[in-house]
Amino acid sequence: MALLKEFGKLKIFVTGDKGFIGSSLTKTFQNKDIIVNEYQNKRINILEKEQLQHIEKVDTIIHLAAKTSATSSMNNPYETYYTNICGTLNILDFARKRKVKRIINISTYVYGKPLYLPIDERHPTNPHTPYNKSKIISENLCEYYSHDYGINIVTLRPFYIYGPLSNSHSFIPIMIRQIKKNGRVFLSQENTKRDFLFIDDFKSLILRILNNFPEGYNVYNVGYGKSIDLEEIIKIIEKILNREINVHYDISIRPNDVLEMVADITRVTNAFDWKPQTDIEKGLRFTLENFNLFDV
Repeated sequence: MALLKEFGKLKIFVTGDKGFIGSSLTKTFQNKDIIVNEYQNKRINILEKEQLQHIEKVDTIIHLAAKTSATSSMNNPYETYYTNICGTLNILDFARKRKVKRIINISTYVYGKPLYLPIDERHPTNPHTPYNKSKIISENLCEYYSHDYGINIVTLRPFYIYGPLSNSHSFIPIMIRQIKKNGRVFLSQENTKRDFLFIDDFKSLILRILNNFPEGYNVYNVGYGKSIDLEEIIKIIEKILNREINVHYDISIRPNDVLEMVADITRVTNAFDWKPQTDIEKGLRFTLENFNLFDV
């Protein structure tokens, strides 16, 4: 699904605008006086190619719409591949036909178990689920269309984005629901580390890209640039809530999980003069307030 946004003379087509990132990004655009076009303020299913023809003019596309659950993709690979690949292909061909010259494609972590840390863009890709694999295929399509048809495309590979209204199947909201239910958190194994980036910092990057869009096809890893283990996340939440949280381990939860992910953000920092501003404690506090956990 998607909505068309307008900012002055710039028109931005946001796919996946009802999702975690898309809805938050839409609000940010609206706060900056971006107006929804009344004649096109309707839902667009990007899998239905003919629906895209209702859009009259677009300058930039931010492509977020996707099936994003790695776990669900293992059980239903066809739906994940079909949605993510065909959706991307339809957007790219729409851009080709309408001569849209700027696309921001939101991908994901695609490196599997890292060979070295931090992980830069030169690290070999090794996607480990149909979801991650569908994103690599979509990236390839973006690169081909960029080279063949002169479309400037930025692919962002966020390692982990969190914040209010986070996707329900990701670690932080799952953990928060467990705390609200019985004060216990289940992890797959000890010393699992992730690179957590707060949603506001990601939106700040999007705005900087829109103001300084690079030519050609470009890929950037996106994260805070520092990993933190999940036990430390729980300790921070204990501190914020002033309560004890019990931690239990069950390897069957994620038997082939990657132990550590940390992004080398040198390239994206240099390209857009961007650095994350929200530390993990501040970001978690904002997130917990959204989940009303202070009342527990």
